[in-house]
Amino acid sequence: MSRRLPLGRPAFRRVRRLTRKTSLRTRVTLWATTVVAIAMVAAGLGLLFGLQHSMWRDRDSTGRQRLSDVTSLVRHDRLGSLIPSSGGDDDVVEVLDHHGKVRASSDFDTRPGSPSGFPNPLPPRVLAGHPTTLHDLGVGDGGDFRVLARPIRVDGRPATIVVGVSLAQAEHTLSSLTTGLAIGVPALTALVAWTISLTAGRTLRPVETLRRQAAEITATDLHRRLDLPACQDEVHALGVTLNDMLTRLDDASVAQRRFVADAAHELRSPLTALRAQLEVMSSYPDPDRDPQMAATLLEDTVRLHDLVEGLLALARSEDPARPRSQAARVIDLDEVVLAEVRRQHSLARADIDARRVSGGRVRGDAEALRCVIRNLLDNARRHAGHQVRVALSERGGTVELTVSDDGSGIPDADRLRVFERFTRLDEARSREAGGSGLGLAIVGKVVTAHGGTVHAEKDPAPEAGGLGGARLVVRLPAVPSSG
Repeated sequence: MSRRLPLGRPAFRRVRRLTRKTSLRTRVTLWATTVVAIAMVAAGLGLLFGLQHSMWRDRDSTGRQRLSDVTSLVRHDRLGSLIPSSGGDDDVVEVLDHHGKVRASSDFDTRPGSPSGFPNPLPPRVLAGHPTTLHDLGVGDGGDFRVLARPIRVDGRPATIVVGVSLAQAEHTLSSLTTGLAIGVPALTALVAWTISLTAGRTLRPVETLRRQAAEITATDLHRRLDLPACQDEVHALGVTLNDMLTRLDDASVAQRRFVADAAHELRSPLTALRAQLEVMSSYPDPDRDPQMAATLLEDTVRLHDLVEGLLALARSEDPARPRSQAARVIDLDEVVLAEVRRQHSLARADIDARRVSGGRVRGDAEALRCVIRNLLDNARRHAGHQVRVALSERGGTVELTVSDDGSGIPDADRLRVFERFTRLDEARSREAGGSGLGLAIVGKVVTAHGGTVHAEKDPAPEAGGLGGARLVVRLPAVPSSG
């Protein structure tokens, strides 16, 4: 027997795998129909048992009443050989002597002294006064009876009053009800299954429409949108969500294509210049001119290197799968700022004021944040007239870094656009003066990845304590102090 138990497990797994392979409509129909069928079977059984209990209780009440009537006859010495009828023919009453012979009966055909149709001896439960169902008795019309008994003394001798109430009518009622339930429950279950399947099919039809339309959309037609159902329900909300996702994918695809086109354009210019100058040097060597041209080539190569490094940094900042192994490091941002200021001093034609740099601790990638500060300082010194100011402070759980210059500033209409790729303002259209147009885009991506924000604004006028040019503000979450 123990070897047979595991056999059910693979079978159960096969049933589960088979269920998983069926359609959602079929699964919903099966589960819902099973629940309804179990509920109807439970209700049917409850009805049967409840009706049986009610009928048995009514017959027990009839039996107790007959016991009381016959007991009253015995106590008033009015018991004859024929016990008066109760007006019905579904109960049989007998008074038995201690040998089990009939002394009195409610049946005309049962004579005193004849054997009783009840068991002799009676079951102990019956003698204890508990109503009991006895089957195939030979009293009355025969059959099943609810039997009650009560010991008594008649003429000073022990006797027993036995009452049997026929169950024929009750069993016929229960049998008819059982037959009706046996036919009705499967029929009703089939009707419920058909209704659920039809309803589930109609409910899932809009989902299938959305699925079919979504399957037809390819990478070349992301501008298409799904047809939304008229009803404002969950399926409509699903369609709206899918359309929003398609919008985001379309925007990302457009941005990617624009990025590739811009990058190719930006890379083509210095490569073309390098090629032309190298062709001139190869075709027309000139010892007096070559050193000067070599310096120009070096400058173009440096610019090309900076552009490639910017593209690489931007790609890394947008890569969601990039490991964040250093993201949990706590960084003293003031040390990074001051180190970059010292490096920029040798490059800047403008004075860099870092006296307002105070402590500030953040959590993140040190190299990425160093790139942010370097790009901010590069941008400021490129546009500054004479002075650049750097400030760092921490308050209210936020570290704020500001880089200001005394240049012409950024127009209101361009303060968001400057953080897009390859954006150069009118004054910086020259690649030599304006850089690659990737620096602030990298700043925006890295700061956002660190949970911060960055924006451009107008620095206060000199008489108000500012420099009057552009002011770039970076805010990052501060690391709570352990003390």
